[in-house]
Amino acid sequence: MLRFFIAGWLILLLSLSAVAQGNFFGGIQTGTDFFIRDSTIGASNTPHYDNLKTGSNIWFDLNYANNDLQLDAGVRMDFFLNSNLHNPGTPYNALGVGRFYVRKKFKDLEIMAGHFYDQIGTGIIFRSYEDRFLGIDNALLGGHVKYNLFDKVSVRAFAGVQKDRLKLHRPVIQGFALESELKLGDHVQLLPGAGLVNRTIDQESMDFIVGAIETYDTSQRFVPKYNTYAVSVYNTLNVGKVSWYVEAAYKSHEAIPDFVGTLIDKPGNVVFTTLTYSTKGFGVTGQFKRTENFVLRTSPNEILLNGMVSYIPPTAKQNSLRLLSRYNAASQQLEELSYSLDVTMTPKDGHVVNLNYSEVRLFNNELLFREVYGDYEWRINKKFRLELGFQYLVYNQLFYEGESYNEKSSAVAYTPFAELVWKINRKHALRFEVQQQTNDGDYGSWVYGLVEYSMAPWFSIAVSDMYNYGPNPGRVDKDQHYYSVLAAFRKDQLRFSAGFVRQVAGVVCTGGICRFEPAFNGVRLTFNTTF
Repeated sequence: MLRFFIAGWLILLLSLSAVAQGNFFGGIQTGTDFFIRDSTIGASNTPHYDNLKTGSNIWFDLNYANNDLQLDAGVRMDFFLNSNLHNPGTPYNALGVGRFYVRKKFKDLEIMAGHFYDQIGTGIIFRSYEDRFLGIDNALLGGHVKYNLFDKVSVRAFAGVQKDRLKLHRPVIQGFALESELKLGDHVQLLPGAGLVNRTIDQESMDFIVGAIETYDTSQRFVPKYNTYAVSVYNTLNVGKVSWYVEAAYKSHEAIPDFVGTLIDKPGNVVFTTLTYSTKGFGVTGQFKRTENFVLRTSPNEILLNGMVSYIPPTAKQNSLRLLSRYNAASQQLEELSYSLDVTMTPKDGHVVNLNYSEVRLFNNELLFREVYGDYEWRINKKFRLELGFQYLVYNQLFYEGESYNEKSSAVAYTPFAELVWKINRKHALRFEVQQQTNDGDYGSWVYGLVEYSMAPWFSIAVSDMYNYGPNPGRVDKDQHYYSVLAAFRKDQLRFSAGFVRQVAGVVCTGGICRFEPAFNGVRLTFNTTF
């Protein structure tokens, strides 16, 4: 069936190209890990380290677009060969069609069949997207229609089933959204919207839910529902230099797992808002979020990153530097009160100050996460740029990860850092990073250093070391160096990288979505190109 499908799809694309002028485009992305056993950091006792030694992920896209016909189509092949991506530590082997689609545009109508990505509002009631770094691809396979009712008023509807790697989840997901743009004056703009999503459980999933409920005491039992409905209303108000976004979502009763995994029958709700003021030399953004029992997946039987229908945006700052990003506040679905404040100031040219405060709590006021952050960037001249900063962080590791390595449930970290960029000339540059973290929990304290040389736009090489000193005896036995060497080459649309990596175990997060990754020791190769 797979061979016939691929052949048929290629014939369709070639036929489209033959009957009308159009363009083919696409690309290939690969990543290969070579696993080298190192029991001192926990990189051992898995099939990859003990037997397999390698694992690869490959994505190949071929697309066709015709502007005259307002038509485009595409197919993507996915290859997972001893893959460590989706469930680290467990090899996964599969190959097949990861995505295919056909989209046709008329005057005010756009129709699409196949796999599609979309979201309603910020994604609280529905978001289908791809994040290969985290092993996420929850596209819907079905139909998608968008229609412009009036000038700057659009409606879209969709229905389908969600991807489960190269298989499919069985529950059906249907959605509807209405959005518009209203100008109330020269400096006043409204962007209102509303959406509705319905998820219908399949019989197999329902049987599993019923079986679990029947094991409970009579007082805990309830009748689960096949259909769950989620509605969201949202709006952006722009008034001069002020922008205010607010979204409120409600989800009907359904079976959801509580903190210990017991199914309960609860409705859910989320309130999320962002207020921004920006003018020359100054900007401030405040965020607030309240989440209660908003678990929305293809079914309550799914765990971790599987079957996610809802995406609840984070309010905490998203850090990129190595030590500053070790701890992240993953968005909570059952219970969360969080807020943040960001301030950016440019007192004069070449000087930028960034300040941030964020906090996450439970409804009983228990602290889950707190971050105080500040940095100062000074463009000394055309050749040198210096950045200095500091982070204070409290991370409730017992809550987020289910374990703690000190007498308290939280790790408390103090992290000063510095970065210096020296632009030697138009093509050559050096970058230096230094970070030091004093930590009374988890692995203990760290120091991190990096030196990177780049020759724009073709080549770069970076050497780094993340040194765990004064280790926490409840977590590790002795000091460890986690060093890496990474080189990257780029020419036109081709990019290749190779490096040796020794990486500590930890939670990796992107945009509030997190997963645990075990320690890694070995060689990593990546290759990307487009055509």
